[in-house]
Formats: sequence, C-alpha cells, structure tokens
Amino acid sequence: MSTRAPAKTRKPRAARPAAPASRRAGAAAKTLRTGRKGSAVVARPQADAAHDAERVIAISGSQSGLGLAIRQRLDAAGVRTIGIDLPGKGADVEADLSRAAGREQAVQGVLERCDGRLDGLVANAGVDAKDAKLTFGVNFHGVVDLLEGLRPALAAGAPSAAVVTVSHAVMVTPGVRSAAADALLDGRDGRAALLAGRTPSAAYAVSKLAVARWIRAHAANAQWAGAGISLNGVCPGAIVTPLLERDLADKLKGPLIRAMPKPLGEIAEPEDLAGIFEFLLSRDARFVVGQLLVSDGGVESQWRQADWPQPWDISLARFLFKLFAQR
Repeated sequence: MSTRAPAKTRKPRAARPAAPASRRAGAAAKTLRTGRKGSAVVARPQADAAHDAERVIAISGSQSGLGLAIRQRLDAAGVRTIGIDLPGKGADVEADLSRAAGREQAVQGVLERCDGRLDGLVANAGVDAKDAKLTFGVNFHGVVDLLEGLRPALAAGAPSAAVVTVSHAVMVTPGVRSAAADALLDGRDGRAALLAGRTPSAAYAVSKLAVARWIRAHAANAQWAGAGISLNGVCPGAIVTPLLERDLADKLKGPLIRAMPKPLGEIAEPEDLAGIFEFLLSRDARFVVGQLLVSDGGVESQWRQADWPQPWDISLARFLFKLFAQR
C-alpha cells in the first residue's frame, strides 16, 4: 500500500505578454556577444555540439593506473583518446619521456594522430625513482615539454584544456626545498638534485613542486588562457596503482605511507579520480585556470587546516601598481 501523499495541482501560469521586437533583438545581440541570456547559460549552437562529439584528447601514462582509468572514462564518453606510454606497453604513441628525444617523439606522434588539433591533454606520466635525473626527466621535463610541444595544437582546438597530475606531496611533504624546485625551473637539474637532498622521495617532491609552480606561472598568460586553453593541476594522494604497490614494499617509504591518515577511511582507486580529470577537460571547467585541485581524501586539509587560505600580504599601493601597470 502506498503512503505517498497525493501530488499538489499547480495553477496554470498566466501567459506573459510578448516583449517588443526591439527588446528581443537587443537581447539576442547580447546573447551572441556573451553566450548568456541574463544569468542563465544558453544552449550552444549545433556546430559546438558537433565539435564536442569529435573531441580528441592525449594522455601520457595511458596504459596503467590513473592514466588508464582516465582513458577508459573518456573512451566511454565517446572521446577519441591518444595514449602515450613507454615502448612495449601498447600505447598509440610509444616514447620514453625521461629523454629529450623521447619527448620530441611523443609530441610528433600525437601531432600526426590529431592532425594538429587537440581538445585536451592530460600530462599524467610520473615516476618516483632514486635516480633524480630520471625523476626530473619524467615528472618535470616530461610534463613541460609535452605541454609546450602540444600547446599550438591545443590552441587550434580552443576552447581546450590541459590537466597535469601533480601530487599532494607539494603540500604535505616536510622540508621540500624551494631552492631545488627553483633550480629545476631554471634548467639546472644537477643543482636541483644536490639541493633536493637524499631523504625518501625528495627528488619526487621537488619535481612536483617545480611543475606546480610552472602551472601557476604560465596558466593565466597569453599563450595559455589567452589562447583559450585552461591549464590546471590535480594533486592526488595515495592511489592504488603499481607505483603505490612498489612504494609500499620499500622499507623506508612503506611505513610512512601506511601511517598516513585516511579521513575517508580508504585509499583511492584510480577510477575514483578519473571524473575530476573529465570535468577539468570539459567546457564546464573553462573558467578554472591555474588551480591545483587537491584530491587526497582530506589528508592535506586535516594536517594543514588554517594554513590555507591566507590573506594576500600586499599593500594597497603595491596592489594598485600591480593592477594598473599590467595594462
């Protein structure tokens, strides 16, 4: 027996009088200029819908872990993906991103398959190796060179998006040396390795901090946002991937990872985070620019709490100078 209350009968609304032709024309012109009608987003023209149906997105580290989950989610949504991974893994483009020649090979391989036009890029490939040169090569240069090399193709597909897998390590790792990240940004890899130190995952944290700063420094400039490309980073915590399994087996890293707090009570599966990337690659996220989205189940917010947000420590005079000097 149903206990649902009977539905209330709504009174029909009185028909609104038609707006004058001049007002309708003005509203239409405003809609064409802004893409909006009042505060409501208007439907995109059919040309845009067709554009969405043929989206092409490249993904590095596409054959396992988070990259595989992102690729499978996008494939299921009808997106054509171009996978990039190491030789022998079955990716569309096989390349070793730790080497300059491999990075160039990756860029050329993607350009050949996308005909010079991309709707999105996920720079996801990463390693956590004892060899600082290898770690810097994949996590920093492998990201930056891919972004820069494919930027013209992203501009050709604008509005488009690029999303980088960073790490919550840039927020929760103690003693990450800013000077090491600055050296890496300046192209002084040897000095960056020296300054990083020898603690577990020191080079990894430095590489991720450097790429996070690169995103913040470039996302809002004319070559990226100005060209219609939204550039952002996602900062996951621990994810059940082959990389995590290897780190858990490490005598130094394993106990540290197991001791990490788990506010949600569990470690994320790759599929849990794929939707964040799908969103940031979509047009719904085009006004998200230069952000680092922490998706670690609450670890950073539990530990850092009042550390962020902080007021901007800038005088009014300096603010006004910064505001008007850029014009």
